[in-house]
Amino acid sequence: MNRFSITLLLHKCIMKKSVVLMIVTFGLIVSIFAVFALNRWYPTHGHADWDEVQQFTADKIPVNPKDFRSDFEEIFEQVKKKYPYITKKHINLDSIHATCLQRIDTMQSKVAYSLLIMEFFANLKCTHANNENILYPWFIQGDNIIVIGNRVFVNHPSVFAIKAGLQDKDEIVTVDGVPTNKWVMHNSKYVSASTDATRYLLSALTILCSYTSPIKTLGIIRHGKPITITIHLQSKSVPTKAEEQNVTWRKVSSRVGYINVKSMQDNADTEFTKALKHLSKLPYLIVDVRQNGGGNSWIGDNIAQNLIKGKRRIWNGSTISPSTNSYKGKVIILMGHYSCSSAETFLITMKESGDAVLVGTSSAGDTGGIICLFKTSHGIFYRLPVGHSSGTSPKGFPLEGKGISPNYLVSMKVNDFLSGKDTQLSYALQLLQK
Repeated sequence: MNRFSITLLLHKCIMKKSVVLMIVTFGLIVSIFAVFALNRWYPTHGHADWDEVQQFTADKIPVNPKDFRSDFEEIFEQVKKKYPYITKKHINLDSIHATCLQRIDTMQSKVAYSLLIMEFFANLKCTHANNENILYPWFIQGDNIIVIGNRVFVNHPSVFAIKAGLQDKDEIVTVDGVPTNKWVMHNSKYVSASTDATRYLLSALTILCSYTSPIKTLGIIRHGKPITITIHLQSKSVPTKAEEQNVTWRKVSSRVGYINVKSMQDNADTEFTKALKHLSKLPYLIVDVRQNGGGNSWIGDNIAQNLIKGKRRIWNGSTISPSTNSYKGKVIILMGHYSCSSAETFLITMKESGDAVLVGTSSAGDTGGIICLFKTSHGIFYRLPVGHSSGTSPKGFPLEGKGISPNYLVSMKVNDFLSGKDTQLSYALQLLQK
């Protein structure tokens, strides 16, 4: 996506009253839009508009077996031409191509082809390189899984998960007879991710999903006792009464405020500003982006303006200034392997500014860059990052391929989780006490 601040450029022109500069700037703006349109929106040569995306379950994709090979070749050619990280990530694209074609030649199942597409994109080792319209035919609705180390637990199960037979704090030790760690590692070959830690997490989050069967048998440790339960998955999404909010807030104590930012989409920046008004008089603030998978980078930039203490260079090299009612106290940010995309650009800005202390585990390692949407002639949508305006942040941190390190590396602990304690939040509170 284009992240240049056009308003800022025009403002500089007006302030300097330079006609020449205005002409140059206008030309730059036109060029930016032209490049962006060609890279993101131009509807020919395989490019597609985001509004066009249609979604299908893996067994109902709009490609017939006789067209699997030609469809895959279209995807492969675009990846070969557009994907910028082939050399950097040591990807043997020709070998992957040959292996995929061998499998396709004997393939008759739409599910099998869907899985092959997912495996192909997973081999690109990038969170933002994946298909856009292939869904699970069967699943449990709602987020129910937490990974601590390489152990997998049920965490605050949804109504659907409870009805299926799961309980909070259940540890999943086997999946269809396979030890959970082994199942997660095998399933990770279908997961697009830029780092191994995030790949493992995202793979584990799909334990309650399936492409091949509506039934899963889980080995569970519940209250210290092993049991086996059979889970019946759903075949369609059911509307819920209330949509989950992007931003929630509370007072942890009389001196510490807490804001959980779960997404950088829609009006999350506006919601953050509203939440901050309730907490602005407190001397300490904890901002949680552990569950934030990203959205729009400018939303993260807007949130950062509420927290910085002065004019700062941000992740893309441009500058921002504190908002009118920016927070004046101390800030700690909680982060983790799920923090991705524009949540990471926000983290880079806050870490490099020195205006916040980061606590948790490393982020997902992919800030996004310019994302192009493509569509094959048979109707498969997929996206690819085609690069960044710059490869690193102002202080030299790579914008793709490496997770951001927190100031304090703090992992969740199983015993804390089982007793209802948040290890990372507790650590942040201890830092503030010091």
